[in-house]
Amino acid sequence: MDVPLMYFVNCGFAWFLMLLCIGAYFHILRKTGKKWAFWPIFAGAWVMYGVSHSLVLSGVSASEWYMTLLRVLGYLLVVASLFSLIVEMKKPASN
Repeated sequence: MDVPLMYFVNCGFAWFLMLLCIGAYFHILRKTGKKWAFWPIFAGAWVMYGVSHSLVLSGVSASEWYMTLLRVLGYLLVVASLFSLIVEMKKPASN
């Protein structure tokens, strides 16, 4: 099976961004004491993308519906994370 280089780049990028989101969550938690739901949800989206690309790279014979479902769930998690970020940013600052 000849896999384009793009899938390797996308897979690495997805897992790196997932780790970056988790790191950002703990960094903000340590600095501000606030738990922003945006970061874990956003990390979950990158996990979906990472799993779908990992399945392609490993040669697992996953159906087209399964791959589409993983990627659509990733997109839905991105939208959910953006909504949670908007809600968090709209909250009044507490002194």
